[in-house]
Amino acid sequence: MAHESGKNGGVYSNSLLIEDCEDAWTVDNVTTCNTDADAKVGAASVKNVIPGALGANILLSHEGSLTLDLTTYDMVILWIKSSITAAANDNQILLDDTDACTSAIEFLQLPALTLGVWTQVGLLLATPASDGSIVAVGLKQIAALGARDIFLDDIRAVQEIDGIKSWNLDSVANTLDVTDFDDAGIKTFLPGCTEWSGSFEGYKEGIPLSIGAEVYLVLGETSIAGQAWLGKAIITAAHPTTSHDGIVSYGYDYQGTGSLQAPSI
Repeated sequence: MAHESGKNGGVYSNSLLIEDCEDAWTVDNVTTCNTDADAKVGAASVKNVIPGALGANILLSHEGSLTLDLTTYDMVILWIKSSITAAANDNQILLDDTDACTSAIEFLQLPALTLGVWTQVGLLLATPASDGSIVAVGLKQIAALGARDIFLDDIRAVQEIDGIKSWNLDSVANTLDVTDFDDAGIKTFLPGCTEWSGSFEGYKEGIPLSIGAEVYLVLGETSIAGQAWLGKAIITAAHPTTSHDGIVSYGYDYQGTGSLQAPSI
């Protein structure tokens, strides 16, 4: 039974692009690190071709010459795909204040990856107060898993909306009525489009969200990596309330747009 009171996921907004993965990264210990048409956002992703004899705890590739202040951000969100199954913590995303990415400040542990499946993941920053001069992002192999390919796309930092205390989610599939005379009065259906929506609420801390704003949702069941619903949504309604004791609360309704990443564990 999943239960971790007070440590469930949040709602994130104000996306800052770290790396669009539309150009090749610097090769460190991979065979190649070029762009590939297999992408989730834009025209390309970065493809790392990892040789079979490569050992553990090795920097694979990196992108330097960035200029990023992440001190007000809380999480990194990115798309990743592996050509083989990988366990949690087999790979890391690095953030560094040196261009060669050899003395990282942030070591972000990647969750388990399913063979051949693009997965969007949210990785909490460990020390955002130290992330004021990020100039490089890198990919590191922690476990030696043999020859494989890793694709990366659309790496972003997002800010948590403080004060959120609860959320709910409805993920549904529409059905299409395809009954005809041959069905002899018994209705038959085909699966149609899927959609997801819901709401979240909390106490007022900062400027309210705007109707029509796009937010990244990381709806955590616990703080364990992989136990969260993740996707992008549009705020459709706001419900501010106040009481006699002066506490101001906000509730928001949202409509998911695009795919919804279900918990992997």
